[in-house]
Amino acid sequence: MTDENNDKLMTAFIEKATPKLLEALTGHVSEHVQKEISGLVANSKSLLDEVKQARAERDAIAEKTASDFTQLKTLLERGESPAAIKSALKPEQITLTREQARDVSIYRRARAQAQAAGTSVAILDD
Repeated sequence: MTDENNDKLMTAFIEKATPKLLEALTGHVSEHVQKEISGLVANSKSLLDEVKQARAERDAIAEKTASDFTQLKTLLERGESPAAIKSALKPEQITLTREQARDVSIYRRARAQAQAAGTSVAILDD
């Protein structure tokens, strides 16, 4: 008789505890899934930003190349001498004062711009 009573009590306990256990488990699992999904969302956003930036850089390079070819074509159509064409196509140097050159961030930016333009950085005497 005690076995039957224990079985009834156990069945009643399981019936009452199961919904609460499922509710607690659902909350924990959904919280964990949200954390994992937020990480994936952040990663996909950063990858999309990188792709967007790469496309913008590629488009800027293509635009600059087209502009350079147009300029070269115009100069060649004028029939000028090769020396005049070379001087017209050569970009100007980026100039900095000594004080500006001492600032590392300014110098690095100027050097990066010079490399992108195919020229050099000149430091002026004060």
